[in-house]
Amino acid sequence: MYVLSFLFGIIQFLLISFILVQELKRKSPAVFMWAALFVMFAFPHLLTCIIEDMNYSTSIYLAASVFVCGFCGIYLLVRTKKNTSFVTLVDNKKFEIEPTGIEGTLFEYMCFGIFLLAIVGYMLYIIRAEGGLLNTSWSGAREIESGYVSLSGLATRLIFMLSGLSLFYFLTKRRIKAVVVLLLFIALILVTRNRVQVLPVLIFFVSLYLLKIRTIKIKHIVIGLLLAVMVIYIIYAIRAFRYLGTLSNATANFSWNYINATVRGFLNDRNGELGLRQYFYFFIQNNNNFEGFNKGYTYIRMLLVYIPRQWSLGIKPESFDLLMGKAIGMIAGGTTHPTIFADCFGNMSWFGILLGGFWAALSNGIDALITRQKDNFYKIMLFFLAAYSFVVIGRGSVYNGFEEFAWGVLFLFILKLGAPQLSRVRFTLNKSRKMNVVAPQYMQRNR
Repeated sequence: MYVLSFLFGIIQFLLISFILVQELKRKSPAVFMWAALFVMFAFPHLLTCIIEDMNYSTSIYLAASVFVCGFCGIYLLVRTKKNTSFVTLVDNKKFEIEPTGIEGTLFEYMCFGIFLLAIVGYMLYIIRAEGGLLNTSWSGAREIESGYVSLSGLATRLIFMLSGLSLFYFLTKRRIKAVVVLLLFIALILVTRNRVQVLPVLIFFVSLYLLKIRTIKIKHIVIGLLLAVMVIYIIYAIRAFRYLGTLSNATANFSWNYINATVRGFLNDRNGELGLRQYFYFFIQNNNNFEGFNKGYTYIRMLLVYIPRQWSLGIKPESFDLLMGKAIGMIAGGTTHPTIFADCFGNMSWFGILLGGFWAALSNGIDALITRQKDNFYKIMLFFLAAYSFVVIGRGSVYNGFEEFAWGVLFLFILKLGAPQLSRVRFTLNKSRKMNVVAPQYMQRNR
């Protein structure tokens, strides 16, 4: 049994690694989902198959490997080879991008204005609700309502919809604006201490690195592993920082010794992203014998993504992450997200292997959506939004990641309806650095 577990542990590792490389070659945002799975499952699970460092039998590790191998196999059968790259490299180091019809237009300024209003307004809302900047905390921010029909919920969807502005500004050689967008996200992280909100910053830098890779070499693998270590440390460090409580307490008691010691504690106790796979093993061991399992709740909710549960007449089921949290013994309202593999198994048991085909088809559709855009602005926005969503999905917060993408695409294409008119008005700087407004002749005639 141990030999089989060891062999299938290697096979799942090689399959996930192969898919990761293929997605990287396609320049698809799906590479972020498989990068998350490589870090959170492929490598740690391989180690577990070798040293059996968790309190589960060898047969459970083998079953998990077989499930993942089947999922990956179905994924590869359905996945197409469309390339979604929207940049070229000059001398293998400088980005070149075709001019967009958005740069310097009223539409671009409106997009940045919406982003600025949403992120600053959201931060001010939290600060006011918690009684001041120094009173803000992670727990306080979580208590703030952010449902389908709240202003804060709308603000977060707008923020992530336009989070790709950082990459757009960088690739169009407006680095100061890119820095401004990144600094706004860092400010948001300080206010909320929500780890998921650091993703737009990390995705920005990782995207720049991945977009430069044409032929994968040993140095790319080494740098990729170092990036993975850095990302895990940052995610864990933010979690340690939020444990300090309010911002006033955090600034008063902050020390790198505390951060490093807490991160080491998370790693030793498997308390965090690198330990979430244990709940996948737990579901397998108990054959999904829990309330709400084996009913495909996640995918029913995805089908009804635009309908609030309270307005669905009972059709839209309860959030599956709450049911998973209940299954592992968390208090009421507690959630867990033990990778997309565990979510698929929990939703459909062994038939969850077939969901590999669903996620391949969805990746195909997202790639096609990106490549069909004529303007690189929309390609970049969709790529970045999908990259963010795929990380969240890979981690196991499947519905939440899909929801952010679904709403982001809807809002983005609503904005796109006004682009032809708003893009006709262009702002330029003359020699004296004064701004001129350039409008099309037909608009001037109709005045």
